[in-house]
Amino acid sequence: MVNIIINGNTFKVNQSLTLLNAAEECGITIPSLCGIDGFHHNCDLCDVEVEHHGTVKACRTYPTEGMIVTTTSTALIQRRKHALEQILSAHNISCSVPPCQVACPADVDIQSYLYFIATNQPQKAIEVIKKTLPMPLSIGRVCPAFCEAKCQRKLVDGSIAIRQIKRYAADIDLASLHAYTPTKKSTKAQNIAIVGAGPGGLSCGYFLSNEGYNVTVFESMPQAGGWLRYGIPEYRLPKAILDQEIDIMCRNGMTIETDKKLGTDFTLSSLQHNYDAVCLAVGASLASEMNYQGTDLNGHYLGVDFLKDQMLDQHYTIGKKVAVIGGGNTAIDCARTALRLGAHTTLIYRRTRDEMPAELYEIEEAEHEGVNFLFLTNPVENIADENGHICQVKLETMALGEPDATGRCSPKATGEYVYAEFDTVIAAVSQKTDTRFLDNDTVQLPINHRNTLDTDEQTMYSGVDKIFGIGDFRRGPATAIEAIADGRKAAQAIDAQFGGNMEKLYTESFRERNVARGHLIRPDHVNKLKNVMRSLLSNSDNNATDIEAQLEHVLKQVMRNKMSELNVDDRHLSFNEVETGYSHQAAIDEAKRCLSCGCHDGNDCKLRHYATDYHVDKQLIISGLRPISA
Repeated sequence: MVNIIINGNTFKVNQSLTLLNAAEECGITIPSLCGIDGFHHNCDLCDVEVEHHGTVKACRTYPTEGMIVTTTSTALIQRRKHALEQILSAHNISCSVPPCQVACPADVDIQSYLYFIATNQPQKAIEVIKKTLPMPLSIGRVCPAFCEAKCQRKLVDGSIAIRQIKRYAADIDLASLHAYTPTKKSTKAQNIAIVGAGPGGLSCGYFLSNEGYNVTVFESMPQAGGWLRYGIPEYRLPKAILDQEIDIMCRNGMTIETDKKLGTDFTLSSLQHNYDAVCLAVGASLASEMNYQGTDLNGHYLGVDFLKDQMLDQHYTIGKKVAVIGGGNTAIDCARTALRLGAHTTLIYRRTRDEMPAELYEIEEAEHEGVNFLFLTNPVENIADENGHICQVKLETMALGEPDATGRCSPKATGEYVYAEFDTVIAAVSQKTDTRFLDNDTVQLPINHRNTLDTDEQTMYSGVDKIFGIGDFRRGPATAIEAIADGRKAAQAIDAQFGGNMEKLYTESFRERNVARGHLIRPDHVNKLKNVMRSLLSNSDNNATDIEAQLEHVLKQVMRNKMSELNVDDRHLSFNEVETGYSHQAAIDEAKRCLSCGCHDGNDCKLRHYATDYHVDKQLIISGLRPISA
C-alpha cells in the first residue's frame, strides 16, 4: 500500500491497481471508456494531472508513494470535451432517443421496458418504469399515450399498446408478494412541504422521500389522489387500485395529511418559514363557467363539480335526458358517467369530431356505449319549466372558420337555432387554478394572465425563496403524466439545491432535435423507416443478406393485440372497470412488436452521460444516423 494525494485529500491505495481503479476505490470517479465492449480506441477521457509528470492516462499509470493527482481542472475539462467530440465524430452508431420516449413527458425508457416484457422479465420492466414514473398502475389506465402517437410501428401496421403494456407490468408487480420499492437513501436533515396530493405532488414527494428527505404532503380533500380520484371515473381507474398505488409510494416515508387546505388551515408564509423547500401542486380544481342565459337554473352543473360529487356525497341528481357541453376528456367522462346513471346522454360540441381534444379512444368508447353527439352546435339558453328546472336548451348551429392558435378551426355563429328537450345540462368546457389562498398572504408569487405560476421550465423554481410550482398550477389544465414529469423535475432541483445526487436523466439533453424528427413521421416515410432499421441492424456483425432477412422479419405486419374489455351490456348501470387487462402471452406478443428503433443502451450509455456532463454539441450525439425526415 502507498499513500497518494487525490484532489487535495490523502488516501492509502494498492500500488498494483491503476490510478483509474485506485481512485474508484476511494470514491472518486475518473471518466473512462476503457474496457467497454466494442470500443477499441484510446478514449483520452481518463487523463489526469500528476505533479512533476504532467498529464498521464489513469488507466495506464500506477500509484507511487507521495504521488499528487488532480482529476479535474479547466485544462482537463477541455481535453475531455475535445476527446468526446473526436469520438462522436467517428461514432457510426445511432445515439437517438426513440420517438416514443421523446414524446413521453416523463421520459420513460419505453424501449427498455418493452424489451423486458417481451423477454418475460416483468420485474425488470417495472424497475425501469419507476425510475421516472412512480404511478404506472394509474397512468397505465388513464394516460393519453403521447408515446403511441409517435410510435414508428405505425408505419408498418399500427402503434404498440405502450400504455396497456405499462399497466400490465404494474398489475403483475402489484400481484407479487412484494411490490417494487426503490432502496431509500440515508435520511437527510431537510424537511420538504408539498401542497396537493395529486399525481404531481405525489410524484415529487415520492422521489424526494426515496432520496431520504422528510416529506409532508398537504391535501385539501378527504383522500389523496387529486384528479385521479375526484375527476377520473371508477370505470377507468378503480379507486382501490389508486389506494394501493399511493400506499406503495409512501413506503419510503412520505406522509400525507388530508383535509388540510392552503389559505385556511395554514398559509404559504408559514410553510416558507417552517420548511426548507415548498412545492405547490395545487392543480386546476375550479370549473370554468359558461356565460349564457339560464346557467343558474336547477339542473345545470359544472363538469368538474359533477365528477367530484360522484366520488363524494352524490348530492347532484340528474334527469332522464342529459346534455354534456364540451369536447375534452372531462366532457367524455361526464357523458359516460351520466349514461351509467341511466340517462339518455348527448354530448354537444361547437366544432366537429375531428377537432375534439378528447382522446380518440375515449370518443370511440363513448360512441360504442351509446352516447349521442351533436357537432357544430352551441348552447345559448337554458329554458325552465314552471318549477324553475331546465326543460329545454336553445342551441345555435355553428360553422367552422379560420384556424385559431391551437390549429383548430374557430367556430362561428350562424344565427340558426333549434330547441332540444333536456332536463340536465353539464358544462365541461375547461378548468382553472384556485389562487384564493394568496388573498391574505404576504408571499407574492409570479402569477401570470392565465392565472398560472411562472416557473423555470427545467427546475420548476418560481423565483420566490424556497417555492417551486408544478403541474396544472404552472401549465394550466393538462394531463397527469405531465404533472408527474414536473414533480420529478422539481424533486431533482430541490435535491440539487441541498447537494444531493438524485439520478440524472441523460436523454433529456438530447430531446429537442429528436422531437422535431418525431413530428415529421408520416405514412410516406415507410422506406425511410426501412433505411433507419437497416442502419441499426448494420451496427451488428451481420452481412448484407442477414440484414435484409432480419429487416423483412422485423417489418412483417403483426397487428396490435387489443386488450380485453367488458362488453357493452355489462357496462350498463355499472362502474366496473372497462379494460380488464392483458393475458401473460398477449402482453409478451404485443411487446415483441417493438422495433427497438433507438439506441439500445439508452440511459446506461456512458458516452451519452459524458457528452452531457462535458456539454458536447448534441448535433454530434446523433450524427451517426440521418434523421428520418432527411
